[in-house]
Amino acid sequence: MITIGGGNLYNSDRVSGEYIAINNCGLTIAGQADSTTLRPRGRSDYLLLYVWAGQVQVQEAGRRLPASAGSVVVYRPGECQHYTHVAQERTQAYWLHFSGTGAEELLQKAGFLARITPVGCVPEARELLRRLIHELQFRQRQYEMFCQAQILLLLATLSRGRQQRESAQFAQKYRRLAAVIAHMHANCQQSLSVSDFARMCDLSEHHFIHLFHEYTGEAPYAYLTRLRLEKAKDLMVSTTLNISEIAAAVGYPNPLYFSRLFRRHMGVPPSQFRKAMGN
Repeated sequence: MITIGGGNLYNSDRVSGEYIAINNCGLTIAGQADSTTLRPRGRSDYLLLYVWAGQVQVQEAGRRLPASAGSVVVYRPGECQHYTHVAQERTQAYWLHFSGTGAEELLQKAGFLARITPVGCVPEARELLRRLIHELQFRQRQYEMFCQAQILLLLATLSRGRQQRESAQFAQKYRRLAAVIAHMHANCQQSLSVSDFARMCDLSEHHFIHLFHEYTGEAPYAYLTRLRLEKAKDLMVSTTLNISEIAAAVGYPNPLYFSRLFRRHMGVPPSQFRKAMGN
């Protein structure tokens, strides 16, 4: 194992009274054999590991959790630290020890609540960590203030990577629903079942219903019903079609059923709604 950094220059377990302060920072490159760190009682400060390449295996409650490249691992003060740099994966991991009255607040704002958080391999974050190592090695004037600023920027940069990754995953997960929802809006009068919509997405009916509710907050049929009634309201205000014609236009050939449904959702029958709207 090769360690590069400021650890030997400023390797304290101090707890700073400032808002944020660095204790040490460095880079660990796995050698020919796995390297394990075990601190049963943890440390007095915070530890952030940023896995740049390979994999760090985290021991947590008797389980071995993989933190692959692009993962952030966080240990809070007093927590048992038990992790291994995997040599076979040619692991490279940056580490940062810090403390301060604002440390926990900053971690929560950045979204690092879990032990392991995927953020992706962010070149800007690696460059910030390299600059922190440089500052701790050479200790030029105002290096401590410079390090404070770099920590804030580092957490913000990693957090942005996390958000961008989650947004991309969200879009990928729900992209197949977009065509179905667009079809619902354009053709709400069509008599299609949930099974029909699921086939459009190439999903099972159960999986489609689950994803649809997760994405919209509504069941597919409830969403479609709301669309139809909103279109019916618009037709009542903007056209002279009678109630039966409007009911058929939004997918309800039975005007009596439509009137009951409209009243159940809107609180008034269609004719009263239309009168109140001045048409």
